[in-house]
Amino acid sequence: MTSPVETHYKTLLASRYTWMYGGLEKCLSAARELLDSLGLLASSHGVVLDLGSGPGYHAKALAESGSRVIAVDNSPELLQELAQVCSGLDVVPLQAEISDTARYAVRSPFSAILCLGDTLTHLDSFATVERLIDEWSRMLASGGALALEFREQARDLYGQDAVLTTRADRDRIMQCVLHFEPERVWITDIVHEWNGSQWQVWKSTYPKLRLKAEWIVARAAAAGLVVKSDAVRAGRRVMALTRG
Repeated sequence: MTSPVETHYKTLLASRYTWMYGGLEKCLSAARELLDSLGLLASSHGVVLDLGSGPGYHAKALAESGSRVIAVDNSPELLQELAQVCSGLDVVPLQAEISDTARYAVRSPFSAILCLGDTLTHLDSFATVERLIDEWSRMLASGGALALEFREQARDLYGQDAVLTTRADRDRIMQCVLHFEPERVWITDIVHEWNGSQWQVWKSTYPKLRLKAEWIVARAAAAGLVVKSDAVRAGRRVMALTRG
């Protein structure tokens, strides 16, 4: 059965993903800056697992710094874009759910495991997040790092405050409407596009988990990981975790 997240990417988001974040060069620059802040470019070596790789912004930067990258995503459209972005580099695309660890655990140990770009909140339950942190910890090589990035949704938004403009240009406007529940926030993306004669509209809804940094740190500690760095960048929590 296709999940709401998978349907959302297939019908609305995948083809507009890079545009949504400002275009390819902006996305590549932001990826390099983030990875550099985590110390993953200067020390990159061995095999890196990029979970929820999307169009390959982080994979490209890592491969250019000398790593072999296993890029996992469930979207064939985004992996097709990744193949173009990472052309000629040592990046191996793998279409799979990140929760299906059997698909990539056989390639471990990894010098680093990445789950960036709010991918963690796309999972179906807190129990799945807990299980994956434990399994990812066991897949790390000695001295390896688990890098996590996620948006904390600590405060409920209501009315007009729950309507956000993601990006807008002359021919395309993308907005999202948020609906908050105790454990999830439902995202409805609305895209208006001008086709030369009229505006066309696409709408799609999917859920995200409301993760808290304190809970992630506790689950990581239970898996034998300690916090190496913890910061807020562009509205998202970014953590690097290593074995204690």
